[in-house]
Amino acid sequence: MNWHAIRSFIWNIRGFGNEGRQRQLKEHLRREDVDIVGLQETIRQDFRPSELEGLSRHKFAWNWLPASGHSGGILLGAKEETFEVEDMDRGDFFVSMSLTHRHSGLQWETIIVYGPADHSRSATFLAELKAKVESCFIPVVVAGEFNMIRSLEDKSSANVDIPRMRMFNDCIADLALREVHRVGARFTWTNKQAAPIQSVLDRVLVSVEW
Repeated sequence: MNWHAIRSFIWNIRGFGNEGRQRQLKEHLRREDVDIVGLQETIRQDFRPSELEGLSRHKFAWNWLPASGHSGGILLGAKEETFEVEDMDRGDFFVSMSLTHRHSGLQWETIIVYGPADHSRSATFLAELKAKVESCFIPVVVAGEFNMIRSLEDKSSANVDIPRMRMFNDCIADLALREVHRVGARFTWTNKQAAPIQSVLDRVLVSVEW
């Protein structure tokens, strides 16, 4: 098929209202001609149409999950020139869109997640994710910050919760998802201390159909 690669940008923005980060976002979306954008930790309850329209030169369809107080929040956008948006959904930890690529006709569901940092809610998060993916009748792409690790190598310290790690891997296996290989830095998160703890918390998981 003769069609350009789909460009996706997934980012924990740590506050959509931060002028510097919002400027970075606009520059990246325009420079890279992004087709799908998924932001976590927007810390926003709502978005003005004018500020969303100003992010890109193109028209996007938007779906978001409001923040809970001063934390959380997810924003998902898809370029309408590239995709027909069939359906939108959201839960406590995700937002999603069912997309049809206008040129190829390829269909899939994009699900952007932001897993809870409070690990007492990790089982609830995984149960919601499992229910969502199992309800999809087309391939899925699940991306974002899961706030969970899959292996001992995913964390720079030895303080690892093995049962929680196993629960995460069991969920991925039950859903028959595959993780897309990353390049670049070994870790995706740090606590920014003098002796930092670093972890891999951000992932892209796809259906076996991919």
